[in-house]
Amino acid sequence: MSANLLKEEPVTRATSKPHPIPDPQPLENYYEADQPLQLALSRYLQADSAAWGWADQYLREWGGICAQQVEPLCVTADRNIPALKQYDRRGERVDELIFHPAYHEIGKLAYGAGIAAMSNRPGFRGLTHPASHLVKFAAMYEFTQSDGSVGCPLSMTDIMARVLNKYASRALIERYVPRLTSTDYETLYTGAMFMTEKVGGSDVGATTTVARPTGEFWELSGDKWFCSNVGADLILTLARPEGGPAGTRGLGLFLVPRLLPDGTRNSYSINRLKDKLGTRAMASGEVTLNNAKAYLIEPLERGFVMMMEMVNGTRLHSGVAGAAALRRSVVEAVQHARERMAFGRPLAEQPLMAEQLADLIVDSAAATSLMLATANALDKADADPTNLEARTLSRLLISLLKRYATSHGVKGAQTALEIRGGNGYIEDWPNARLLRDAYVQIIWEGGVNMVSFDVLRAMERENAWTVFRNTLEKELAEVDSAELQETVAQLRQSLLALQAEVARIATVSRDAQEIASPQLAETMAALYSAAMLASEANFSLKRGDQEAARNAQTARRYHERFVLPALSALSRCQPASSEATSLIKGAI
Repeated sequence: MSANLLKEEPVTRATSKPHPIPDPQPLENYYEADQPLQLALSRYLQADSAAWGWADQYLREWGGICAQQVEPLCVTADRNIPALKQYDRRGERVDELIFHPAYHEIGKLAYGAGIAAMSNRPGFRGLTHPASHLVKFAAMYEFTQSDGSVGCPLSMTDIMARVLNKYASRALIERYVPRLTSTDYETLYTGAMFMTEKVGGSDVGATTTVARPTGEFWELSGDKWFCSNVGADLILTLARPEGGPAGTRGLGLFLVPRLLPDGTRNSYSINRLKDKLGTRAMASGEVTLNNAKAYLIEPLERGFVMMMEMVNGTRLHSGVAGAAALRRSVVEAVQHARERMAFGRPLAEQPLMAEQLADLIVDSAAATSLMLATANALDKADADPTNLEARTLSRLLISLLKRYATSHGVKGAQTALEIRGGNGYIEDWPNARLLRDAYVQIIWEGGVNMVSFDVLRAMERENAWTVFRNTLEKELAEVDSAELQETVAQLRQSLLALQAEVARIATVSRDAQEIASPQLAETMAALYSAAMLASEANFSLKRGDQEAARNAQTARRYHERFVLPALSALSRCQPASSEATSLIKGAI
């Protein structure tokens, strides 16, 4: 089984003569080497041949650019981190960020490719309507297989345009959205959101930044502790109007421009840049707002709700980056294992290594399937805002993808590094950079615990479990290939077992529910991914693809190696006890 899964993975070009240390040639095109991505996309777009043809051509072109141009630029940018110039030679405060030229070259390619533009306005590459999230996030997935830094401001710019289009006044939309969606790097405005404060962290309701109305603007004062893309042209942030109620209900949403309409700098200062583990080419910093001018995004009392639109969008981007980390890990691990000789044969032919590689391959395929299913659900929710079921599924899948893909992305990057051995730990190879960059995706926009709590809330308040179950039952009912009937039967049994666990968890204390929530989210994500893999394998079999048998094998193996262990772990989740508190007290 493992050998077959390895057979169709990325092929390296032959080197001129053998060498004891493998040095495989980089892929020339991320899209052409990624059969799971092509399969899932074609399944979603099959009904519209024009849409599929456009997407296939665009992603093929972009996949080549990412592999051949973005990758080497990322290596250079990662080794030349940005600097902050706070004062000019006359002693005037300027807070100027200085980047290596490679960083800007990456930006020109990424924004020029339309990732922040295509779903926020019509007209991109001849489209008469905004492009689908499905294609946009597939493009982002290709990009973040190389890039771990520019992707952060790129994602925030994309989602800021979405938020302004949904909630801002016509005047703000006309002033700023064309700049946010520009594909010309010289006229582009990039976006950011400054939420984290020293006192708050994930507890956004503890925000202490104060807002005061002053005519056209509001003035904001306070400190923001972790500000990624700290030099952004436009910033979304939360602040509490003087005398406003405590908690998230008292927060307003504000748009802070770096430059005011008269061209002068707004009154906030960048105190220092963060010395980060990863995403080193992108500037994150600490900011003090000194009566900074800001536009209120109305209504005031809906500030936190509107900001969550930004958070959910960037969570989806984060999940995409996790899936991309898994895919790049497959590429690095398989290429190395095919060329590295040990005990008289390639590593890829060693039984234990073959099993580990096969698990990495199917885990990556599952994350890719879940990513595209989430993007497709968002497309459906946007197409009909009155469709409550589509909105609920979209919200749920974003949290499930964020929880699953970012954590598995780190594990995949670690596995690929370990397979390369000592060389993987050396910066001459890409593994160390890929692992460092993967870690931030777990933290960004809420860690595993936070998004797992969001899954609980969606199930309690939005009937998300019923939507989840009904969607999977419908998907499985449509899988009618004989080769997949055993897999479908097993998936139905797993769905019944998960339903029993959901019912059990609903009866226990809130503390016990929170303890179980990370494993519940992991299991739901795995089962949804497994159903998507089965649907894609069914599509492949009916189409008569050369890889059809391998796709069916992927679905079977993934259920066995990932869904069943996740279910077993969920059933063992125990209620809260005093033991944990006791162990913590005696730890130091």
